[in-house]
Amino acid sequence: MKTSSWIVNPLRCGGADLPMPLSLVAKLLSVCLLGRMVWLTIPGPFLPFLPVLDYFHGSQLLGWILPAIALIGALAVLFNYRVRAASLAIGVSFLLGVLSSRIYFENNVMFLGCVFLLLGLSDQRTGPWLVRAQVVLVFFSAALNKILDESWRSGHFFDFWAKMAINKPLYFKLADVLPAMFLPRAMSWMTIAMEVTICLGLLFRRSRTLAIWTGLLLHLGMNVLTERTFGIFFYIMPIAYLAFADWPRPGITVLYDGDCGICARTRRFMERLDLEGLFQWQPFQQASDLHGISREALHEQLYLVTEKGKYSGFAAFRMMALYNPITYFVMLVTLLGPQALYFHHRSLLAVFYFVLFSPPFIPIGQMVYMVIARNRRSIFPGDNCAVDFSVPRAQK
Repeated sequence: MKTSSWIVNPLRCGGADLPMPLSLVAKLLSVCLLGRMVWLTIPGPFLPFLPVLDYFHGSQLLGWILPAIALIGALAVLFNYRVRAASLAIGVSFLLGVLSSRIYFENNVMFLGCVFLLLGLSDQRTGPWLVRAQVVLVFFSAALNKILDESWRSGHFFDFWAKMAINKPLYFKLADVLPAMFLPRAMSWMTIAMEVTICLGLLFRRSRTLAIWTGLLLHLGMNVLTERTFGIFFYIMPIAYLAFADWPRPGITVLYDGDCGICARTRRFMERLDLEGLFQWQPFQQASDLHGISREALHEQLYLVTEKGKYSGFAAFRMMALYNPITYFVMLVTLLGPQALYFHHRSLLAVFYFVLFSPPFIPIGQMVYMVIARNRRSIFPGDNCAVDFSVPRAQK
């Protein structure tokens, strides 16, 4: 299949030789790889899994080549140059690094290499099923391993791990109040239940949203309790969930009030951020199709019309943010810094993002949206608006 021309813009994801959102997955993983300097950690051969790699023991050649390939590949992915080939090269370099050193082996590094490898083997025709299968396999294996492990079922493993990793005094105070081993056992089985939910939920379209939010809650909980990222696992697994997203085609309709200055300024701002050209903003006064939405409703709030349904107000902006790759770049970059940068509270920023985009927050966001909409003339006095929300519609 012929690929489109080379787009030298790190924030652009469309037009690459990978389908959306796999292109976004590859880019975000590359940002993580570069931001956390993971490419520098690939070692030279030492106690390899494959005896043949002992041939390179004592030589710095492989120890230089593999990190260089990962670095060049990550830059190529970011700048949209042969994304599939670059992803394949990154995956091979990390997997060779793991095979060449038993000490280097970690689950998060192995998973990173596998995902890049599978991205390189994917294309526009095969779609995301390879990466999806890898994610499902990870959670199936994790849940099965815990279920078969007596120390996990009894809670003893979690109890030992908690003393080594959890740094929240509240957990230990609660464990002392409750019956012996009750809290570790409850946490063990809750973890198993969440992993089973993720594994099974990702298999079916209707349950994927629940599975993804369950996964995000699991990773967030680990970070809150420990303030650790477990290598780069805290970043790469949520990124991999994007492979399950049903990314819309360009041409999503956004209906707004063309007589409102605030709305027009919002449209101009949002269009600058829409690098993929996904949204088509239309003043409802000039739109040929209002998609069954009344003019009274369109006067009051913005509407987003997709193949799946209609979204209004805060929910519409939430969907526009979730369908914009820039949102994910911003969240990732702000979470990538060293722990000291956040005064050991990176988890608070992660909690903020989680709550902001979670479905239960929509009613709260909608209330804030309506308060701003009804008072926009006083909040933004420089923008004229043909609609005055301070006067009841029946009195106009």
